[in-house]
Amino acid sequence: MSKSLLGKWALGLIAVLFAIGGVGGYSNGAANAAGTASETASVAQPMALTSAPPAESFSVFNPNHLYLDSGTSSISASSGSVTVSGSTTANQVVDSIGVTFYVQKWNGTSWETVGSGSTVGGNQLSVYSNSFGKSVTAGYYYRGRTIHWVIENGVYEEGERFTNSVLGI
Repeated sequence: MSKSLLGKWALGLIAVLFAIGGVGGYSNGAANAAGTASETASVAQPMALTSAPPAESFSVFNPNHLYLDSGTSSISASSGSVTVSGSTTANQVVDSIGVTFYVQKWNGTSWETVGSGSTVGGNQLSVYSNSFGKSVTAGYYYRGRTIHWVIENGVYEEGERFTNSVLGI
């Protein structure tokens, strides 16, 4: 072979090795495929369609309630939905106890309630816990609003909680 033909052949071989990752990169196709898969997974995360809502977490519970002690709530996101979980605690066993769930969507300037509330509860309990799932649009921020309530001897007491926000996926 002539020197110029041998040089072209060597350059071609080096180019092929770089292209398949044999030189200066991954040493096998599996590692290269793993790198590509992780890059693809990070790209698949939704982009926020609005600015992030302000960080605010608050509750309204009257410390002078006779029967209602406290309430907790949280929110989580999964593909196409969010789930709000809540728990209400009374100071004693009460006639009725429960949680009313709302899902709110951040429109970029304020929170809007998405759909109607869902009320669930039980009788002759001192603690009640449940959760509520709602289909959502990816890219928007959502939070839960929960009303924690008890009824004892005809007395109705309630408190309100708001969860942190999550980005719908």
